[in-house]
Amino acid sequence: MAIDRAHIGYTLPAFTVLAAPERIAKFRAAIGETAGDVRVAPPTFMKMIEGEHNSSRRILDTLAVDLRRVLHAEQQFDYLGPILAGDRLDVVRRVADLYERKNGLMEFIVIESTIAHAERGLLGRSRQVVLVRNPKPAVAA
Repeated sequence: MAIDRAHIGYTLPAFTVLAAPERIAKFRAAIGETAGDVRVAPPTFMKMIEGEHNSSRRILDTLAVDLRRVLHAEQQFDYLGPILAGDRLDVVRRVADLYERKNGLMEFIVIESTIAHAERGLLGRSRQVVLVRNPKPAVAA
């Protein structure tokens, strides 16, 4: 079943995430980051922030996507400013595009996110592409 293209432009309600110092420390340890200022989150921390509050799952549920058919296809980030320990970050995620390939056997969901700080402005943007594999249609006998 094709994802309804009417969902292009669908935007989750904005949410706020605290970049708590202990979360940054755990993340740094998990990726083996030992250099640099411990108060500054590594750039890849943005992925953790954008996924808060089950936001990816909420988008896929809204689009009625069967999670058993989902693959993460691509991720891009634009880092515009540092995320610092104690920052309160506003996150907005929206479905920017939906398209298909191979006669509908593969559908792609493009999700764009912004992460902003009230005083320092936009700190980052991301573009995620999710692949949904669809079953081959039954062949009539």
